[in-house]
Amino acid sequence: TRPIGDDIPQAPLLHYHWRDTYPALQRLARTPGNLYDGAALEYVNPTNGGPTLPTMSYRVQMLRANEKTKSHRHTSTSIYHAFRGSGTTIINGEKFQWQKGDTFIVPLWSWHDHANASSTDEAILFSMHDEPILKAFGLYREEAQS
Repeated sequence: TRPIGDDIPQAPLLHYHWRDTYPALQRLARTPGNLYDGAALEYVNPTNGGPTLPTMSYRVQMLRANEKTKSHRHTSTSIYHAFRGSGTTIINGEKFQWQKGDTFIVPLWSWHDHANASSTDEAILFSMHDEPILKAFGLYREEAQS
């Protein structure tokens, strides 16, 4: 317990270096990766190993040349930012083309898949998800399209 009004300890400033992230993505890209997200990493809070923030998770994914992921959906909303390359994301049957610098949203419970537009270069997407708060309330679920 603590007296009302006492300061709540602040979470540490989280800083993730690209010089660490990119080599990890490249190593993961040499494996089969995830059928729904390609070579994907989730940033974690180094103090507890959980999501980056109590209510939000952050990820980075690499779509290898010509890679197309399988369609799936989940109860979390996802915000994507195209960090490198270009591609297409199909959301509930509607095609959205993106390129470096674009931001797009996949609404909750929407079928979606991603495809890299290049036959020679990687595409990298950074994303934010409200999955942790949904999991805390027992409301998170996901489903693969058969």
